Amino acid sequence: MSAPVLELSGITAGYGAAPVLRDVDLTVEAGSIVALLGPNGAGKTTLLRVASGQLRPSAGEVRVGGAAMTTAAPHRRARAGLCLVPEGRGVFRELTVRENLRLMTPPWERAAEPRRVFDAFPILEERAGQVAGTMSGGQQQMLALARCWLARPAVVLLDEVSMGLAPRIVDEIFAALTGLAAEGTSLVLVEQYVDRALAMADRVHLLTRGTTTFTGAPGELDRDDVLRRYLGGSDGDPDASGAGRSASAAGDGPGTPEGEATDG
Repeated sequence: MSAPVLELSGITAGYGAAPVLRDVDLTVEAGSIVALLGPNGAGKTTLLRVASGQLRPSAGEVRVGGAAMTTAAPHRRARAGLCLVPEGRGVFRELTVRENLRLMTPPWERAAEPRRVFDAFPILEERAGQVAGTMSGGQQQMLALARCWLARPAVVLLDEVSMGLAPRIVDEIFAALTGLAAEGTSLVLVEQYVDRALAMADRVHLLTRGTTTFTGAPGELDRDDVLRRYLGGSDGDPDASGAGRSASAAGDGPGTPEGEATDG
């Protein structure tokens, strides 16, 4: 039996003297989709930062593909098969789409062509020569997601990739991610669209105030309880997205700043 593509064991972490996560476990098997859910401030983004090497835990262990990575730099984890797509439009706004794709391609995949990206998001092929900052917010998010195809990772961590986008664009992005998962790439979804995440996921981890309160199959989870938790309190996670943002209020205006919703 192969090792999990990502394994976090007994993770305790925070910022300064303030703990955010307390003894959290998370296991992602090869080819699986894990929904990481919880209310604002539960510690979801902090856990992704620990997994990707942006934040070192005060206790616990991180393993990527079976290899110990607790103190490894982010680039070592990327080389081992981990890819993080953080919240926000992570693109070079002054460069063209084609130039962004070239910079997103890691050294070990330099021979790769962007065809897989264009197959997932055809609009990017049409806009290949366009400056990224002049595209709509949804198209910029598609470009930010291109690294998931270019790096050929074993596991992708996705932090609120639908935030601030129109429902039509969200549909396109989730369809592309479903295709990526069908190719065998594992996904960890931190997502405001709870029903979408539950529909895709094989496993669910629910965080509340920095601790794991549920781990299991989506069918074992009380959906109404999850929604109540999303409207609940915060444990002070400084990097979490705002609570209670309505998906129906999302938009996709050109050049939309991170986190803003406009009519588009």
